[in-house]
Amino acid sequence: MADLRDLRLLYVEDEEEQRELVKGLLEMDGARVIGAANGVAALECLAYAEVDILVSDIRMPFLDGLGLAERVLARYPQMPVVLCTAFTDTDYLLRAIELGVSAYVPKPLDYAKLAAEIDRVAGPVRQRQRITRLEQEALRPLSRILGDSPSMRALAAQARALAQTRYPILLLGETGTGKSLLARKLHEASPLSGGPFVVAHLGAIPETTAESELFGHVRGAFTGALKDRLGLFRQAQGGTLFLDDIDTASLALQAKILHAVETAHITPLGADRPLPVDTRLLAASNVDLMAATKAGHFRLDLFYRLGNLPLRLPPLRERGEEILTLAGSFLREACDELGREVPELEPAAMALLQSHPWPGNLRELKFIMGSLAIFAGQSLMAADIQTRLLAEPTTADGGTASGLPTGQPLTLAEAEVAAIRAALQAAKGVRTEAARLLAIDYQRLKRKLTKYGLAP
Repeated sequence: MADLRDLRLLYVEDEEEQRELVKGLLEMDGARVIGAANGVAALECLAYAEVDILVSDIRMPFLDGLGLAERVLARYPQMPVVLCTAFTDTDYLLRAIELGVSAYVPKPLDYAKLAAEIDRVAGPVRQRQRITRLEQEALRPLSRILGDSPSMRALAAQARALAQTRYPILLLGETGTGKSLLARKLHEASPLSGGPFVVAHLGAIPETTAESELFGHVRGAFTGALKDRLGLFRQAQGGTLFLDDIDTASLALQAKILHAVETAHITPLGADRPLPVDTRLLAASNVDLMAATKAGHFRLDLFYRLGNLPLRLPPLRERGEEILTLAGSFLREACDELGREVPELEPAAMALLQSHPWPGNLRELKFIMGSLAIFAGQSLMAADIQTRLLAEPTTADGGTASGLPTGQPLTLAEAEVAAIRAALQAAKGVRTEAARLLAIDYQRLKRKLTKYGLAP
């Protein structure tokens, strides 16, 4: 017996009694069926309804089955078409074969044969449905981490659509907003999910070795190159390469990345010919790249090549009520790991969570809720949360060490300036030591000193 569950059919038949009879039988076998009296009506149905398989009579007024099949297959080449007719004219059969019709069922109609043919041609349809379900399942955990507000649902929908392509994607957002997590989920939901997912933290790679890290080298290319190196582009062959902190790449390295994206070829250091690469590129940045292009720190052509399909992750402070939802999710997750009951959040604690600027975004919120779960009793009060919130020590005049007022939400630039000044002070002005304290490379620190006017 044919199993037609989850199939959306358009059944076109000019005889109303026959149409309603077959439509009812198809629905009894689990299909969702739209009926149409002729080819013109069928085209109108396709304009507003999602259809998996077209089943049509051939001889009909206004627009016959062959004419309908020709138009449908021109617009939806992957849609299976099943034609039914009492006529055995060879010309009709030849024309149907030329059009790429999937099946041909003679009349008087034997319903069992019709259902069996529909079931047979539905193979590719079911395969696409399975792929779609897997993609949705891969991206579903994002709602737990990123949230379920209308804006984040829209972001997830964009991500789901882009994941199915092989286009480069640029992820933008402040530190801790979830760019790395989203990059991995995009890979898992993509056609390349069976391949490797390779991450390059460009901000942590010294400029002198960055080209070798990404593109590889051949033995003897430079002093110390004792053997061939594959490079991250080729390590990600058949999968995804995620370039985190793309803004920290030098202009020379940016040019080579652009060439790799545009030509799908790379040239390892010391090699005499380019090599093809089949690697999907994702990139992320926590700075305003358009401003960086105007300042001459980032190539405009690379920005447009990567940023043609940007996904912007909003900071936590802009997400209102969703902060409480995420806080509760992180708290439950931590309590489940600890094997203890989830404490109740007091109203004052909720208000504090919503008013805090969260400069560390999701990463900071998850850390706070995880640490609270360890020591919490039956309830969490504002005082419990306040002791663990990231705060800058105040000075005698009521300000902070960075010169910023307390209690005031910080922009990303202000937070970076404060962190750099604090690191320089702790390092007694030694920039290499300040870079180490900030967990960034020295060249990146130099660029930020110039950007914020902190360089002497």
